[in-house]
Amino acid sequence: MAKKCKKCGVPLEGFLYNWIASKILGIKPSTQDTDICNKCEDKKNMQGKRL
Repeated sequence: MAKKCKKCGVPLEGFLYNWIASKILGIKPSTQDTDICNKCEDKKNMQGKRL
């Protein structure tokens, strides 16, 4: 079973990640929390700044 983002479900490893998510969409595992993608990490950081 391929690892997926806990928030949005995008693949973080495997065939779909290597060919679509990482190269075309620019999605990578988060630098702070490897269970979520970098896009969800950015959303999380933006919500924290609004409060």
